[in-house]
Amino acid sequence: MLEQALATDYSFLYNSRVMVKALPQRFNPDLLARDGTRFELVLPQSQMKRLSGILASADNDVQVTALFSRRKDHIVVSGRLTTRFALQCQRCLESMDVDISEPFELVFVENEEKAQELPKQLDPVVLDEHGQIHVVDLFEDEVMLHVPEIPKHTDMSACNPGPTEFGELPADVEEGKPNPFDALKNLNLH
Repeated sequence: MLEQALATDYSFLYNSRVMVKALPQRFNPDLLARDGTRFELVLPQSQMKRLSGILASADNDVQVTALFSRRKDHIVVSGRLTTRFALQCQRCLESMDVDISEPFELVFVENEEKAQELPKQLDPVVLDEHGQIHVVDLFEDEVMLHVPEIPKHTDMSACNPGPTEFGELPADVEEGKPNPFDALKNLNLH
């Protein structure tokens, strides 16, 4: 009952070719891959606890388009993530927005050992002991990969330089007090 209530928190869209189904909170990717199911959903950033902890504001949504399929011996989900990150510029410390629209492709595996066996170009997602995964957990990791390490405005003119003076020089420096390192000037190092 709680899972059904939580699943209704998402906005689901309609695709003109195929009826887009509601993606439950927890799901078995194998069942979705059998039908070649396509999902379009909106996940609030505020539900992604680790992501919202690194953002200046988690008021935006993450739009996800996902297609489940089988390739050889693997169950794959591929699609696109679109969102806007509200971040703090590390140059000027003002708020800034970064728009992201990135493709993804993930391969589901049963355990860490199977993940290690995959070729390096495949991104594994480890399922729980019941062969399922939580929808937020699946997409939160992928979204977090696109948060800039050091967010800053691409155009430096957008950064407000702020004050560059840090106060007056101490009076003893202005009076010509001798520099304690002057004694090192005459030191013979050879």
